[in-house]
Amino acid sequence: MLVHRHPSSENKESKSDMCRLQKSSKYLLNSLCIRSRLLTKFKRWMFTRYGFFIITATLIVFINEILFYEWSRFHWPNIESLAKKSTVEKLLLVADPQLIGEKDEGLFGLITRKDADRYLAKTFSQVNQYIKPDWILFLGDIFDEGLSATDDEFKRYFDRFDSIFQYENREQKCIVIPGDNDVGGEYYGDKQPILRQRFRNYFGRTIALYRQNNIEYLKLDIDMFESYIDDKRAAIMEQTQNRPLSSIFRIVLNHWPLLTRSARFVKPFINELEPNLILKGDSHHFYIFAYDRINMTNRIIAREYLSQSILSIDLDQKRFIYEISVPTCSYRMGVDRIGYIVLLLDSATKTAHLSILSTPRRYISLYFYAAYGICFLISLVLILLFPRRSLSKWLTLNR
Repeated sequence: MLVHRHPSSENKESKSDMCRLQKSSKYLLNSLCIRSRLLTKFKRWMFTRYGFFIITATLIVFINEILFYEWSRFHWPNIESLAKKSTVEKLLLVADPQLIGEKDEGLFGLITRKDADRYLAKTFSQVNQYIKPDWILFLGDIFDEGLSATDDEFKRYFDRFDSIFQYENREQKCIVIPGDNDVGGEYYGDKQPILRQRFRNYFGRTIALYRQNNIEYLKLDIDMFESYIDDKRAAIMEQTQNRPLSSIFRIVLNHWPLLTRSARFVKPFINELEPNLILKGDSHHFYIFAYDRINMTNRIIAREYLSQSILSIDLDQKRFIYEISVPTCSYRMGVDRIGYIVLLLDSATKTAHLSILSTPRRYISLYFYAAYGICFLISLVLILLFPRRSLSKWLTLNR
């Protein structure tokens, strides 16, 4: 049975459809008009003095606080194929953070400490997430004013260190060795037993041996004025039980250089301990020394830069011992190359793979901020001295 619709009902439906279409068209037109007005107002505001300064300030902050960090991270090498091997131990090397103290910074100390701490926290977090290390090795000069700090100040410095590097809450294993800014050792006689004891209270023994898988870490604090035989031998032998290191990777950690000292120091040190890798800080620069045990000579195989993104060192041979100087991770040290080192130890091939993870040169960002601040102050003075109407009149009269 067919149902015939009345023509009047069809007309009513078509009219209602037309009304809905008109309403939606009006709504769309109104929304477009509103957007156009807002966009026009925004463009006008953007080209005003205040709008220009706010836009440029936002752009500078974005470049300094996001883009520079991501740009540095973009140039880090791809270590995934090496790091995922079950025979590889991943080490993150951190040298000379030198957390700024509370005495020497003057009027702007609070600002400089906050900025330096934030830089260290941000770069370390990026590197730590990138590597996911098994061990984190801090190679001395943890604090800048460790020698002159009171016990209360040292406690505050340690709390800042813990806040930046999450030292006490880490799942990874950490080793911290002292530097001359922590316990002395840069000048003859500036090491005091009380300073060493205070450092031990927070970071453990200054001479200790750690074993993990096929790696031995010998933690030392031999400064530039101490000898091996006369000053440190007994304490070291106590830790090693009068035996040389015997693992595949025999790593010595010391803030000061060891292989560039006299033969009277180097020869018994090497013969008795048998290290194949020495990690140090102190210089703030990156370099690698290769010590020839036969000829008793040193040669530099890398300085500041690596010839390839990842350098591989064969540690199975007995002839050469390598000393790696780790660059500082603090921009306050005034060097161009700042960053961390990732060290991958492969027990299957008995090879060490290392790479530099460079971090941004913070002073460039601070110069940007300073230049912007100067321009802003000059513009503000001009605005106050010459309002817009007065300036336009002056320009009209001087045409």
